[in-house]
Order: sequence, then structure tokens, then C-alpha cells
Amino acid sequence: MSLKSGGPTRRRPGRPPKTEAGDTKAELVEAALRLFAQKGYTGTSIRAIAREVGLSESVLYAHFASKQDIFDAAVAKLGPQGLTYELETLHPELADRDPAEYVRALVGHVLDAWDSPGGRLFISLMARDGLVHSTAMGSMITRSMDETGGLFQKWIDTGRVPADLGRPIDLAWALFGPIGQARLLWLHADAAPEERRQARDRALRHTEVFIKAVFRERREDVVSDDGPGR
Repeated sequence: MSLKSGGPTRRRPGRPPKTEAGDTKAELVEAALRLFAQKGYTGTSIRAIAREVGLSESVLYAHFASKQDIFDAAVAKLGPQGLTYELETLHPELADRDPAEYVRALVGHVLDAWDSPGGRLFISLMARDGLVHSTAMGSMITRSMDETGGLFQKWIDTGRVPADLGRPIDLAWALFGPIGQARLLWLHADAAPEERRQARDRALRHTEVFIKAVFRERREDVVSDDGPGR
């Protein structure tokens, strides 16, 4: 599979400045993912990662303490824990004001991350190396669902979601289980544009079905606007 397009961009010694720190870290993570996919985690050195983006090892160490630290950063952003990261990027008042719109925004943010070059490369790497079935990955997914379940607990407590639908963590699984499956099947490194469109379409249609089935105000709005049985 072709994972690299063009050569790395060389930097002058001492770069990047602090204002570019975030971009540099992202470049290092993506470079590491490319090399992990080509040579495996063990076969990839810190020096190789630095050279991939035209940096010295000393500059790399200014951003990451170790190779494991780089891999952990990829997992945090692109793996199951990335869902928690996306939760933190959204405005909390939207969750109170319009839970349905919050869910749409959350799914959209997650799909953007998973459909990025790094996101698709990450899931292919995890699948190829069997890491999607590891105990660690299962634990990360469970923790992410627990934290997402906190949203549903809040919506249950405020009457936005009926309490008898299920436990908050079950609702989190019901929302993101099919979306995660779409990622595994169609948002991988070799996915064709049509496959990627299919993944997003399925995920977004599932989200709308979930919203209509779960949020109380949506069902009550239908009854109050049209009358029962109409």
C-alpha cells in the first residue's frame, strides 16, 4: 500500500518556533504513522521519524520524550480516546441547549478525524498489527464509552432522554458502535473516495436514526405539531 506522497520538507536548524509547535507535533505523528506502517513500530527509529519531516533529533525531543510518546499521541487523537478529545473541543452549552445538534457536531468532528490521512493510516496500522483486538485497545474503547455515557446520564437527568431506554453507557455504544464499524470497514489507508463517502453517509444516517429514536423532544414535537396518529 502506498503511504507516502513526495519527499519530506526540510527545515532549517532550530525550527519550528513556538507558534508552530502544534503543527510540528502533528507532522511528527503523521510521519511516525507512515514509518510504523512501512517498517513496524520496532523497526522505526527516532532518527528516522525526525528525518522524515526534516528535523534534528534534538528538535523532535523538544516535542516528544520518546517513540512511545509519539505513538501515544497518535492513539490519543486518532484512536478510541480521540472521542474524549472531540468532546472537549465542543461548546458545553450546546449540549444543554440542543442535545441533538451536539450529537451531530460530535459525530462530524469524529468523522473528520477518522477520515484524515493520519486517521485512516492509524486504523490500517492497528488492524494489520492485530492491535484492534488487544486488551489495551478494548480498555480504551470502554473508557471512551464511559465518558461519553456521562453525556447521556446528564440528558437522562434533565429529561431530554427517557430513563427507560437503557443505561448511559449502552446509549453511547448504540451511537458509536456502528460508526466505529464503518471506520474499520471503509475509512482505512487504501479506501477509495467512494468507500469514504459511503462510510460518512452511513455514519450520518445512523446518527439521524439514533437522534429520532432517543431524544424525547423530537418525539414529543412530532405529536404536538401533527397530533397523535397523524
